[in-house]
Amino acid sequence: MRSRLSFGIALVCLLALSIGFGLSRRTVPHVMDVVTLGPPILDPSEVVAFVCPIHPDYTSSSAGACPRDGMTLVRANPYDPRDYELRLDVTPSVPRVGQPTSLRFRIFHPGTGEEVTELITVHDQPYHLFLISQDMEHFEHLHPTQSPDRSWSIDVTLPRPGYYKLLSDFVPNGGSAQFLAHPLVTAGYEGDLIDDGARLSPSPDATLTSGDLTATVSTDPATFLSGLYAHLTFTLRDADTGRLVTDLQPYLGSFGHILIMSEDLVDYVHSHPLDPARSDEETGPVALMLPMGVDRSTLRGGPEVTFEGRMPKPGLYRAWSQFRRDDQIHTFSYTFSVEGSG
Repeated sequence: MRSRLSFGIALVCLLALSIGFGLSRRTVPHVMDVVTLGPPILDPSEVVAFVCPIHPDYTSSSAGACPRDGMTLVRANPYDPRDYELRLDVTPSVPRVGQPTSLRFRIFHPGTGEEVTELITVHDQPYHLFLISQDMEHFEHLHPTQSPDRSWSIDVTLPRPGYYKLLSDFVPNGGSAQFLAHPLVTAGYEGDLIDDGARLSPSPDATLTSGDLTATVSTDPATFLSGLYAHLTFTLRDADTGRLVTDLQPYLGSFGHILIMSEDLVDYVHSHPLDPARSDEETGPVALMLPMGVDRSTLRGGPEVTFEGRMPKPGLYRAWSQFRRDDQIHTFSYTFSVEGSG
């Protein structure tokens, strides 16, 4: 689980998920293969330690595995609060609605100025990219791939004129988790950024449908308070038969995924399921990672997914939860309110 708040410090605004899944045996922790990575790019003026890529608040003075998720600790500057420089080239320079636009990203170390060409694979992907419209009505979760020149690129097609925000989420080899924003404005957009901003209201219906999948959302407590943990539980059913779903397919190394974003597009949480069998008060929330060396096509999950989140401030938040079933990605959009705890 990773989160990055607006003041640029890699603190943990944790969102943990728990999921009941139909495995016939207990899931073993995922151990990340870091042998193929080259030497990390480190700033000698910053503290060097071993850190968990998924739980950046877990650090150690020696190599080993993270007790929360089993991932191999990586050598890095985990306490460096600086953002990396992310250069974006857009072709064509002004995107046109309905036509492919090529995005090319290059990453540079904030201290040494070196180009960073190696990213840590987290949840099966080295680069997570979120494309969100200013009004928060359009959402895409994408994964740029590395080109021969070591840059990261992907093509997108924007559905309508307007202002969009690109949110890049990655862990550079040697650095702390990054969440970097870039604007993207289409040709023909004559609106006002303030007037066209999100005007969210809590979702009026607790039952959501995406394709052949229906989710019923319940909350505990009924009113969320900033700075305190709360729960969102999704109960998944087949949209046609109403039967509970136990055939979720693996998606990004687990059985679900969520991004929660504040209405002002500043604070976020990007997270994946928790393994409740291995989570306790001592270790904290443990990420559910699918076992290595097995045929993932045989693994299935469901029907309940519970999100345990702590929102940093009062206001409205939109959550995009994603699940894979019958080789289709189902995205549910749910908006909820958080009140002040003071």
